[in-house]
Amino acid sequence: MRIGYMRVSTVAQNLDTQKAALESYGVERIFEEKASGRNIERPVLKELLKFIRSGDTLVIYDLSRLGRTVHQVVKLLDDFIKRNIGFVSLKESLDITTPMGKAMAHIIAVFNQMQVDVQNEKTREGLLIAKANGKKLGRKAITQDKILMIQALCKEGYSNQEVADKLGVSRRTVINYKKGSKQIKN
Repeated sequence: MRIGYMRVSTVAQNLDTQKAALESYGVERIFEEKASGRNIERPVLKELLKFIRSGDTLVIYDLSRLGRTVHQVVKLLDDFIKRNIGFVSLKESLDITTPMGKAMAHIIAVFNQMQVDVQNEKTREGLLIAKANGKKLGRKAITQDKILMIQALCKEGYSNQEVADKLGVSRRTVINYKKGSKQIKN
């Protein structure tokens, strides 16, 4: 059975290109996920790994959809080989059932991780430059009034998400401030 796996990192991205490629390749079932490739705890990928059987072939659009670190990708590829699961990456024309395909998959995984590492390095450099130029980093502090409102709404029985939506803050902010465990900074 040909099984497809599609992944994008954010909710704002779409899966249309990947889906069209997988469908034209003839996959019979597609697993869709919206999660970072660096995250090793991807629920849909775990579900797929439980579902796929010996003799099946996993088909993805691009090797980076499987994972963004060499360790993740190599671990999964080794698992597929041990379990007699075929693997095809359409964009790179990879098939790990051949020695050349297996070697190329490892090489491409190294370049994918390098791309992420370079991007992270540029982000760190940009943050350091901004900080050196006096730019304040991080989220804006919330007011004492908003903290009191968070605590009051939580006491009334509103869920963390409902309070967050009402006040225009994140759910994490509500959790941090609702019991007074985090105080406002002066």
